[in-house]
Amino acid sequence: MFQDISYENQLLLKKEYLNGLLGDTAAVDSVVPAEPFHYRSRMDMVTAFGKTGLREANSYRHVVDIEECPLMQAGMEERYVRARALLADIEDYDYLKHQGYLRYIVLRQARFTGEIMLNLVTSTTEDRISPVAEELASLADSVSVLLSPGLADLSFGEVISDIKKGYIEEDFDGIRYRISPNSFFQSNSLIAKEMYRRIKTFVKGRVTDLYCGIGSISLFVADSAESVTGVELSAESTAAAEANRKLNAIENVNFICMDAKEHTAKCDTLILDPPRSGIHPSMLKRIYDMSPERIIYMSCNPASFKENADALEGYKIQSFEAFDMFPQTPHIETLAFLVKK
Repeated sequence: MFQDISYENQLLLKKEYLNGLLGDTAAVDSVVPAEPFHYRSRMDMVTAFGKTGLREANSYRHVVDIEECPLMQAGMEERYVRARALLADIEDYDYLKHQGYLRYIVLRQARFTGEIMLNLVTSTTEDRISPVAEELASLADSVSVLLSPGLADLSFGEVISDIKKGYIEEDFDGIRYRISPNSFFQSNSLIAKEMYRRIKTFVKGRVTDLYCGIGSISLFVADSAESVTGVELSAESTAAAEANRKLNAIENVNFICMDAKEHTAKCDTLILDPPRSGIHPSMLKRIYDMSPERIIYMSCNPASFKENADALEGYKIQSFEAFDMFPQTPHIETLAFLVKK
């Protein structure tokens, strides 16, 4: 964590890190700043060993008890404090013995609508929440109980009960996104919207959006494109993307549930927002088969971006920018615009 470093110096460190890592691949003059605190739209607080908070770094056995967190948006933080008190008497989970009940308290807040979601992740279907359900429902716009019964340490799972509503909505420049308990959405909405606006300026013609998730980028850029095809492996995310398309009555976007490595339809603009591991090597040939004139690559891992960009020998980087998606941490988001040589 960088919380002991001034924000100005955090940005300088990230700039120096990027330029040192990327070498001749790309360069940045500065990092686009964010609000240093109260920016996160999601926090997953583990409940274990008699504590509620975050795990110690590199430790599975120790949890730091956290009563408040200045990284959360203010509304989330206030609800977390109250939910934490309401759930204090409910048995938590022992990750060493794999026994217990309540595994996580998850808070989410849509930055531009203000709607708040509270998710409780439990290890069994047993209902121990009902005694405080009414009070919990008063804290948020959406309250759900999720089941995570396995040995894996997961803060998501099957929704077994919607105490209230079961979703919240976010708004980026008039595009509405419905976010369910298991939906992925960017953790810093202010920076995400700024990046989406920038992506939109590069879009042209027939667009393919790989790793499209719930369709957030696809729908945001639709009015600048001839057509958009979003490709997503997760059936749940694909269904959510289609629901968001209908919510916004957008007709020139369609979503396909498919492994990105299997999609080879030609396009003019290719949008990539892969996981931290980056693009699978077999995907590079698929990109050449798709033959886009331009590639927009949004990355949360500069190291995997460099590896991928260096392998795309038929393309050159025309624009490269860095955005501080995660203040107070070493992480950084980058956006590259590549064109055919």
